[in-house]
Amino acid sequence: MSRVLNLCRAVFWALLILSILALAGSFLGMVHPLGDSLSVFRVPFAGLAMICAFILRHDARAALMGAAATVVMMVNWLGHLPDEASGTPPPLTLYQKNMLWRNAGNDSLTQAIRDARADIVTLEEISRFNLPILKTLQPDYPVQQYCPFRKVGGVAVLARGVTATDRLDCAEDLGLAAMEVEGPTGRFWVAALHLPWPWPHEQADHVERVVKRLESLEGPVILAGDFNAVGWSDAVAQIGAAGGMARVGPYAATFDLPLVNYPIGIDHVLAPGGEGVIEVLPKLASDHHGVLARLPWPRPAD
Repeated sequence: MSRVLNLCRAVFWALLILSILALAGSFLGMVHPLGDSLSVFRVPFAGLAMICAFILRHDARAALMGAAATVVMMVNWLGHLPDEASGTPPPLTLYQKNMLWRNAGNDSLTQAIRDARADIVTLEEISRFNLPILKTLQPDYPVQQYCPFRKVGGVAVLARGVTATDRLDCAEDLGLAAMEVEGPTGRFWVAALHLPWPWPHEQADHVERVVKRLESLEGPVILAGDFNAVGWSDAVAQIGAAGGMARVGPYAATFDLPLVNYPIGIDHVLAPGGEGVIEVLPKLASDHHGVLARLPWPRPAD
């Protein structure tokens, strides 16, 4: 029995140490893209560390590690709660949606966009199966910018009630579509983005290219899309900083990881100052939830 207890204790110690190391690594996305991959599971890592520390609580070292994991858990969630001052829905509305490249059922999404009466629509995974939705929505959203992106499908920005004043040229294999529009408060840029998955995939390289393009834009920027990165990742932070933006709303799950069915938030809306509110919408015929954001109309700097 003593041998079994010692073995169990060793297993819990191993799990505790590994979870603490993974938790620490999840903050190192600026050092290596593996950090952003680990950040997807930051909450489970913290939870596992807390459980193991509780079991080993009679050891001061375990208790200290458990306390550290608890602090990380609290700071992580509290730092991504909605702003209490943003309770009144502002006037600009944006509908963000990854449509799923093999989705041929566009009717429900088309109707949902029309019902939402969004001023701006950002779409990803526009493939040959769902490309007709752009033409279908043309009467409602006459201002459009589409850029192809891999076999998984292109990205597009649609707008109504504004005039396009400039367009960012589509870059090969980037997944970024952007155009400058004239709104009621002045000119600003609207963009749709689709990033690859984090390390070991090539997300970090794409983030670097997107950052350079955003830094070349003049004026306020609103950007939405499928980042394939959680809200506290370095990828989201870099892109937000490059465009003078911050993520809007609380952290909200928009996609379920295959096999493990773990819900994560990877569809984001970024806007100046992070001002605004978001609402998670049904998946419809996609594997991603839609996101409806209500934002202030951007005002160019004096």
